[in-house]
Amino acid sequence: MDLDELLSFTVASLSIGFVFASNQLYRLNVTPFIIMFLIAVASVISHEVAHRQVARVLNCYSRFVLHPVGLLITLASSLPFVPIKFIMPGVTVIMPRTYDHLELRRIEGVTSVAGPVVNIILATLGFLLINLYSTVLDSYLGYAYYLVYVNAWIALFNLLPIPPLDGSKVFKWNPVVYLLSLGVSIWLFLMMAIY
Repeated sequence: MDLDELLSFTVASLSIGFVFASNQLYRLNVTPFIIMFLIAVASVISHEVAHRQVARVLNCYSRFVLHPVGLLITLASSLPFVPIKFIMPGVTVIMPRTYDHLELRRIEGVTSVAGPVVNIILATLGFLLINLYSTVLDSYLGYAYYLVYVNAWIALFNLLPIPPLDGSKVFKWNPVVYLLSLGVSIWLFLMMAIY
């Protein structure tokens, strides 16, 4: 990872962590702010690193870069009166080394689904923690809920079939994989709404 990419990841992480944890900071709840901040940062960085690493495995050049307009929108959504949290401070750029149309579609689809799949896995682990160890984790249960909520939201948001979001590329590549990953992320998100 070069210095520019490290700086991009750092700025994106700070903005995303602030978006998801800002309500705690406004209430001066320092410990919950730090824990929620770290959960959000780990969730988003895992998502972007998954895109990057899968692209590299598929023999593509790939790196994370900041998107100035997306960064501003991300920061604006951290305000307490903004009900929907937008998380798009940067993108993982992928440059395939092929011109084959079908192979390009496959690379884009596989690389795009990798990020949401990581978030689905993290949300599922949080969901299992809640259901299997709820009595043991009593004092930390809220953070397990938060782990599920953040990751389900990141997966669901990114799987919307609107370009340039991941969902449009996954759907174009493989509608079945798209519907399965979207269905699981919706289910996880709704489960948190019910709890």
